Amino acid sequence: MIKRWLTGLGAGLILASAGATPLSSGQHSLLQGFLMRGCVKRTPASDGVGQHSSEQVQKYCQCASQHLAGRFSSEEVMGVLTGQIKKDDPRGKQRMKDASAACAQYLETP
Repeated sequence: MIKRWLTGLGAGLILASAGATPLSSGQHSLLQGFLMRGCVKRTPASDGVGQHSSEQVQKYCQCASQHLAGRFSSEEVMGVLTGQIKKDDPRGKQRMKDASAACAQYLETP
């Protein structure tokens, strides 16, 4: 489940470079919204047994998208959009794993 979300967001994640320009608050909000929608879409939810509730998925995705959006620079976003930074960049995958680990408590069963 988390793996699907990580794969889906791979295109948007890369390692920050020194001296990079931080995102404006508007850019940060747009990026977080994009990441949030991708996370919710790729993290199955159900009120049934064995899957996470919709509330759990919402909390997890809110946490993870906030975590990730705060680690992007303007240059990184442009690199992804222009194709200079590829979705399979191993540094981006590590960033996604870090966000997933930081927010995993929201997917734990009560």
